[in-house]
Amino acid sequence: MSKKLRRYAKTASMLYSKKGVKGLVRTSARKVVLAALPTIYKHRSLQWMHHPKLETVFLELTNNCNLRCKMCNWLGREKTGFISKSLFESCIDQLSEMELKVLNLEFAGESLLHPEFKGFLEYAIHKRDKGKIGGVGWTDNGMLFNRNIADLVVKLKVDWINFSLDGLGEVNDNIRLGSKYSLIEQNIKYLLEKRGSAEKPTVLLNMVDHGKTEEQKLRFYSEWVDLVDGIELIPSILSDNTWENKDQISQNARAVSPPAFCSIPFDTMIISWDGKITGCCFDPNIKLALGDATKESLEQVWNGPKYRDLRKDVLSNSFPVGSPCRGCEFWKVNFEPRDEPILGGKARMEYGGAIRKIRRAS
Repeated sequence: MSKKLRRYAKTASMLYSKKGVKGLVRTSARKVVLAALPTIYKHRSLQWMHHPKLETVFLELTNNCNLRCKMCNWLGREKTGFISKSLFESCIDQLSEMELKVLNLEFAGESLLHPEFKGFLEYAIHKRDKGKIGGVGWTDNGMLFNRNIADLVVKLKVDWINFSLDGLGEVNDNIRLGSKYSLIEQNIKYLLEKRGSAEKPTVLLNMVDHGKTEEQKLRFYSEWVDLVDGIELIPSILSDNTWENKDQISQNARAVSPPAFCSIPFDTMIISWDGKITGCCFDPNIKLALGDATKESLEQVWNGPKYRDLRKDVLSNSFPVGSPCRGCEFWKVNFEPRDEPILGGKARMEYGGAIRKIRRAS
């Protein structure tokens, strides 16, 4: 019996014992868990509701972008700009005091467009090394990731860099308009060479499951799987936050029942360049408007009434008209957990949750 299963069984036994049912720990743990899932869900939902723990923050340096990707549903931004130094440092200081685990220095734009990016990165890493932030990294489109940036990333021991690519050569360039695969390839390979055998940064690639044949995806995996630390295949989400090609992909990849609710508002905060705050990862125009970092502390927003109302809406799956969460399908993507050998055993595809992961064979 796994430790996790024992833990669930113990929880189930305790909860049912309070209702007058005894002796469950001597029953099959799996049967106990299955029978107790509704009670455990209710119990954990109440815990999450009243004691949410902020673990991940996306701090947007800018929502400007130098690309116009075909599958991007964030192009119609109502307002664009760059975060100020004072707001950035205030957020970083507060997140350090809150003992944040994961800091992503991006959200709806290309962070390297910010003229003060290098100084911001150094400040965030300082608060990781001398403060209480667990890890720092970001997702990058690779076009501006030159040798100076790579040298700085290796010197500072940034925790991870996740590069967005959508195929080899023209396949990528025809999807990610304004992108040049050959330049991005050089930039990534220089970073890998500069890092050498060091542990940091972890270098990942991600691609969206849009506009490519299975053969084109496999060729991409074959080219990169032995070079980087992993590749992630992300579901394509349309402008109305529904899942593109849901029926075809879910059948081929063996999708299973979705989670009971979206976990994002219970452990994640997104702060836009102008201080507006949302609890939804598909809300580029911050329609949820849960708070304002220029007027309130992040802790006040996190524990405030608007965030609590969003969590209640999530648990009841009931959202007001106009909410980006209304009808959203991203959190419902849930593949059956399993590993599948690909590329003749050279690599494996790991299923589970919404993101499919490609790793070299061990």
